[in-house]
Amino acid sequence: MDITQLRYYLVVAELGSFSKAAARCHVSQPALSVQVQKLEARVGKLLLNRNHRRIVPTEEGQLLIKRAKEILAQIESAKSEIRNLGGGHASKVSFGILPTIAPYFLTPILNSFVARCPNTRLCIHENTTDQSLQLIESGKLDLGIVSLPVREYGFETETLFSEEMLLALHPRHPLSKKRVIFTDDLRSEKFILLKEDHCFGNQVISFCNSHDFNPRIVFRCGQLATVQSLVEAGIGISLIPQMAIEMRPTLIYRQLENPRPERSIAVVTRSKRQLKAATQEFLKQLRLVGKDFSASRLKQ
Repeated sequence: MDITQLRYYLVVAELGSFSKAAARCHVSQPALSVQVQKLEARVGKLLLNRNHRRIVPTEEGQLLIKRAKEILAQIESAKSEIRNLGGGHASKVSFGILPTIAPYFLTPILNSFVARCPNTRLCIHENTTDQSLQLIESGKLDLGIVSLPVREYGFETETLFSEEMLLALHPRHPLSKKRVIFTDDLRSEKFILLKEDHCFGNQVISFCNSHDFNPRIVFRCGQLATVQSLVEAGIGISLIPQMAIEMRPTLIYRQLENPRPERSIAVVTRSKRQLKAATQEFLKQLRLVGKDFSASRLKQ
């Protein structure tokens, strides 16, 4: 079987759409469709039911999905082992990290790991979750530090810690005078959020949606610092992860009640891929730093 055909088929089966799969795989829809048809011809069975609005795998297709995942995982594991032969690359760890985590969490990680492994080179990539997952799948990154949930197949996640999302307010905002703030108090407020490709902005929207309202978004920015600056200017309000709080005298941060929103930070690796020794050591330090970081958040 052609490996590319298997990859294309898995993406179509996951997304239920040839057009969406083609966009993710960075190929034209006709080219992707031809490859899937060739795969069906090779196995001699129809793998996708195209009679539904959403394309779904047939019974034979479901069986292939399971086997294809195993095959691709074994190939990636073999590639990783080959790259590590001779130890030439064993002293390098490449990882992705979200821009909403990197400025606040990188320093303790680097300090801890460098003290433990001074001869290991770290390659850091600030990426969105989707970008990191693609690079991990291709073997260009060893792991990623992301915010849950991760909905892509073929990855393993391990939660490092969770943190609260706090309401950022201008001191003269009416909500700053309330002793207790509930989600219902936010329904008519103007929100400033991160751009669509930042998962944290989408997490805020999901939190609001789970409480039966759509946030009234007036600005979307690329940096948490910019979001807080606009709140500081009195343009609107926002939810800010606890690690990113800047104790400015012109901003007020308040907790929400019932329930308090939070996000979970996790490390993600490719399923069934053997990790080199340096990456395993990096994971150990991540767990330790995550535990300490969580404890320090609770004391604030």
